[in-house]
Amino acid sequence: MAVTHRLLLGLSLVVFLIAASVYFITLTPTVPFWDSGEFIAVSYILGIPHPPGTPFYVMIGRIATMVPWATIAERVNALSAIASALAVMLTFMTGLKLIRLAQGEAREPSDDWIAVAGAAAGALLLAFSDSFWENSIEAEVYALMSLAQILVLWLGLNWWEAHERRPTSGPLLVCVYVMWLCVGLHLGVAIMGLPLMVLVTAVDRRAALVFAMPFLSSLLVTMGLERMAGGVIALSTAVFLAYAWQKKLSGWIAIGGAVAGAISAAVAFGDQSFTTATALLAAAALIVPLVMLARRYREGRILALALLLMILGYSTHLYLPIRAAQNPAINEGNPDNWERLRALLEREQYGKSSMLVRRGSLEAQLNKEFWRYFRRQWLLFGGDGADPAPVEAGVGRVQRLFWLMPPGAVLPIALGLIGAVWHARRNRTSFLTVGTFVGLTTFGMIAFLNFTDKEVRERDYFFQSGYHAYSLWIAMGCAWFIAWIRNSFAPGGSRRLATMACAGLMVAQPFLMMKNFWFTHDRSGNYVARDYAYNMLAPLARDSFVFTNGDNDTFPLWYMQQVENLRKDVRVVNLSLLNTDWYIYQLRDEAPKVPIRLDDETIEVLGYGITYDPQNQPIYTNRYMVEHMMRENRTPAGWQKQPYFAVTVPDHMGFEKQFTLEGLVYRVNPDTLGPEVDVPTTRRAMYETFRYRGLFRSDGSWDSTVFKDENASTLSRNYAAAHLQLAFWHQRHGELPKAIAEMERVERMFPGYVDVLVPLGRFYLDAGDTVKAMRLFERLVKSTPGSPEAHYFYGVTQMFQGNGAEAMKGFDRAIELEPEYFYAYLAGYSLLWENGQNEAALAYLERWLSRHPDDPQVRALIESSRSGGSPVPPRRPGALPGAPPSKLP
Repeated sequence: MAVTHRLLLGLSLVVFLIAASVYFITLTPTVPFWDSGEFIAVSYILGIPHPPGTPFYVMIGRIATMVPWATIAERVNALSAIASALAVMLTFMTGLKLIRLAQGEAREPSDDWIAVAGAAAGALLLAFSDSFWENSIEAEVYALMSLAQILVLWLGLNWWEAHERRPTSGPLLVCVYVMWLCVGLHLGVAIMGLPLMVLVTAVDRRAALVFAMPFLSSLLVTMGLERMAGGVIALSTAVFLAYAWQKKLSGWIAIGGAVAGAISAAVAFGDQSFTTATALLAAAALIVPLVMLARRYREGRILALALLLMILGYSTHLYLPIRAAQNPAINEGNPDNWERLRALLEREQYGKSSMLVRRGSLEAQLNKEFWRYFRRQWLLFGGDGADPAPVEAGVGRVQRLFWLMPPGAVLPIALGLIGAVWHARRNRTSFLTVGTFVGLTTFGMIAFLNFTDKEVRERDYFFQSGYHAYSLWIAMGCAWFIAWIRNSFAPGGSRRLATMACAGLMVAQPFLMMKNFWFTHDRSGNYVARDYAYNMLAPLARDSFVFTNGDNDTFPLWYMQQVENLRKDVRVVNLSLLNTDWYIYQLRDEAPKVPIRLDDETIEVLGYGITYDPQNQPIYTNRYMVEHMMRENRTPAGWQKQPYFAVTVPDHMGFEKQFTLEGLVYRVNPDTLGPEVDVPTTRRAMYETFRYRGLFRSDGSWDSTVFKDENASTLSRNYAAAHLQLAFWHQRHGELPKAIAEMERVERMFPGYVDVLVPLGRFYLDAGDTVKAMRLFERLVKSTPGSPEAHYFYGVTQMFQGNGAEAMKGFDRAIELEPEYFYAYLAGYSLLWENGQNEAALAYLERWLSRHPDDPQVRALIESSRSGGSPVPPRRPGALPGAPPSKLP
């Protein structure tokens, strides 16, 4: 059967439906962690998200919120699902074009079906790859970015195909508009200007001259509006000079425009801002030569239209100052004037870095922050358990990075390499185009992003475009492999059977990967972030304010307040943003206000991020502001508004002595006389108010049916920390049954954690239940053989059971694992002394003294023992010094 155009449309729709069905089945039902909470909230209220503002995304997201289906969160999350499914469909269509170009004109009848199989395999492998799938089921910008990128590439290839028959510029003009419109989704869309420029230059150099400015200037959008304008002027000047050389433009006009352009570009790329005069000069440098060229030549008219499309596309950024002036509830950067708009677009909030000064080691940037992510995208089976092998003599550290390959990823990655080689041999133009796309989005991004050795979160999403581009080569590799199998057989039934079997295996790869990744990417039952935000906000006092630290203890709270209308009386004060002037203005001036009494001039100075304390020592603005707010909040009767710190905040700004734990927050008391834990409030919150959907079952045990990533699991341990504090409070007050009940609940919540099991075993010992303690520590030494605490307490339980030899094994093993574990030495001494083995007992103390010769108590104990006096009774084994942990590690 021939592969007709109608059949191809049907197959494209099938690919779309497969991807869309999986995405909707696994769609996040509410707010997840990281940026999604902010994106859902700003879409709903038409706010301003973090730099660079992504105005086009906010507008599309707002439209999504008006669709009468499901919840607001699901509507915005579904926007990513639809965009990704469309991107997968276009990837299938683009891969099909590339395979056919590589196959050449003289194709066998089966080549069309081979191309279909290869393109489908590559597109669906992309669909179910790790990062692409993850970004397809939650509110993020990357799905729409990928759709825009592949649309631009597909349009470019269509232009090439049409241009071979009859020169045209229509598809390229659409590319210009799509790129400049979609930088309002994500700046990564602009990167497509260079691959397009490579394609157009290879096909038609006259067209390349026309589109050089709109394509290449898009690469400068990351530098902000002024430098981007400078790039437009500089590139336009170069184009006008080229047309003057071709006698299509007056040389005097081109030279005059070049002088004006040079002056304007110097302002754009310098430290000065445009004035009215320099802005008019810049406009004249661009418009006058363009009008003169457009009056006489088609190239000029096309270039003028391209410039108009650029302006129209980028005009979505006018949303930022217009909406900011209306003071939406989420208004990051408050870009209501030129200076703040420029700061937002240039992302000044995140600081500046240079690609020339590398912030991390080469190994970290290549392996930890790229290859580690790349290799886990294509796991047909198994996990990514590969760790860098030890460095062997004579082997370079960089070399070994590329030895790491999980078995499940071998076939897709190998097919991609084969596809790249076949592509390079068969069609140079399209290979250079795709190769530029791959290079820019992998090694180019490594250079541009310049990651440190210790990033605060996984950065795989920054390379999603690279995974996308590489999937096109995987598609080509699949097609080559099927054709190679076909050509290995003589014509006849065996050839047809082998070809069909190989094609089937290639197309089966995505479904193997889908099965492998399903559990870790199924968010249909995941309410962890939403409930965490609810649990933090719901118990707070009326009209209070709470200090938070980063994205995950802030954005879900913003979502709950703005979308679900929960506790809008509470002001969430993000300490990271508290270093900026615009945020301090908002806290001072917009409801719900916090106690701030600073004039505009002072706040403007504080906006530099650093100020000075009364001792003239430099401190961060946020510390100054916290102290100021707390000072202004104080009255003779207490607080005007009750302040809290989220338990996720690492720096307590010196107020920790005034803390009282209440669930997921610390209540800040006016003095230091408050209790460490508010037991009634915390118990009521933990057992009556809090929600744990998808996290814990009704009995408090861990819900293993819903996947939680490392971030969700880590934050969730704050629940366990609160139960631990309750447990230790009950233990200190002689309520051991209640303490044990709390600890047993924590053990159900996070089974196997040594930091929970060790104190639980101690509580069993304190309660006299040595049988339970012994069983627990026997289990613990088997499950965590590297824990010195487990072996120590195992020895303690054996000692209580009268198994001295087994007890000594536990103490010795604890010392072997941790030579500084004093209580293991003391326990060994105690047991041996009680059994009359005095010299052996003293040997334990002498071993400790050899490590700590200045320990007076141990020295006194040894001297007392040797002099025949009564030895100083050692503390009961099982009692360890120190306060209970406030948080699980």
